[in-house]
Amino acid sequence: MKFLIAVSSGTDDPTRATLGVMAAKTAREQGHEVTVWLQGEAVVIANRHVYDKIQGVNMPAMQGLMEALLAQGVPFWVCEACGKGRNVTPENWVATASYRTMGDYVAAAAAADRVLSF
Repeated sequence: MKFLIAVSSGTDDPTRATLGVMAAKTAREQGHEVTVWLQGEAVVIANRHVYDKIQGVNMPAMQGLMEALLAQGVPFWVCEACGKGRNVTPENWVATASYRTMGDYVAAAAAADRVLSF
């Protein structure tokens, strides 16, 4: 099954951010194809200097979740406008990150079997 997981929280709501990344990791562990769409404050998750500092209430560390997803090559799509506005750029993002547009997100949502939003 193909999952598109949209996350809109980052350091502003670390618990919600962690839940989205946990869902991505769980779906991938279950053998599903996963793409993570980061928008709004969530784009900071793609910054390799920030994600390891995100810690949700009673949640596993974001660092371990991210490293597991990155090791499996899970793509992190960074909303281009949101990323540029928050200085999340190719110079500081994680290995599988790339800029995408709302058009890319909508097309991926239309093609996905399931879309989850956090």
